[in-house]
Amino acid sequence: MTNYTKTGAGPLLIYVPGLDGTGELFFRQVAGLSDHYSVVTYPFRQEPPFDYEDLMQDIIEIIDNEKRESAIIVAESFGGTVGLHFALHHGNRVNRLVLVNTFPYFRRRFLLGLGTMLLPLAFNPLIQFGRKLFLKPLMLGEQVDPDAIVKLFSFSLTHKPEAYRKRMRLIRELDLRERLSEISVPVTIVAAEKDKLVPSVREAQLMSEKIKDCKVVLLPGHGHACLLSSHFQLNSVLKVEP
Repeated sequence: MTNYTKTGAGPLLIYVPGLDGTGELFFRQVAGLSDHYSVVTYPFRQEPPFDYEDLMQDIIEIIDNEKRESAIIVAESFGGTVGLHFALHHGNRVNRLVLVNTFPYFRRRFLLGLGTMLLPLAFNPLIQFGRKLFLKPLMLGEQVDPDAIVKLFSFSLTHKPEAYRKRMRLIRELDLRERLSEISVPVTIVAAEKDKLVPSVREAQLMSEKIKDCKVVLLPGHGHACLLSSHFQLNSVLKVEP
């Protein structure tokens, strides 16, 4: 059984994390949402082999363990690719799908290949130090505060290299562009206009043209880590009353 953390009471809301895979980077959103929802965060499995079917099964286990029929799925970045698969294969278990800075097909193939090749270097302490120096000013300019940046770095690269490599291979093999019209659940896509990792606005527009029940929320001034910003709350997307 997948280990997970539940906070609050109400309709079930499950956060599917990004490539970091920890589930810990949803902390800015949990407090506001837990007044209205049972908010579940969980880590991805770390031991390959695994595929999208396995990652979907982990979500089903959480829903079943909570004795619910379905859940709101909030899925970020790589997690959004899991969320898209889940909506296609298990739409009856989805009340609503909220996609954050994600894609049905990763277009920046060179960047993906380079990242996969250089992944072992990312675990070098010197490289990690340089990465922090480079990313911190960028994230401050995208409305992510210093405390959230510290938390981001503390949970980055905490899984095994093999797990990250497998997730990146799943991204490389992903292409759901021709299946988007099959999604029948309500979908909300959150796209940050300053996202430097994924062309989120473009991807949101393309997905919204093919998904029947879909709306797009654009976030000016925010980047890829918009869920870490204290200036953005998912309550506003889910229309939760204060």
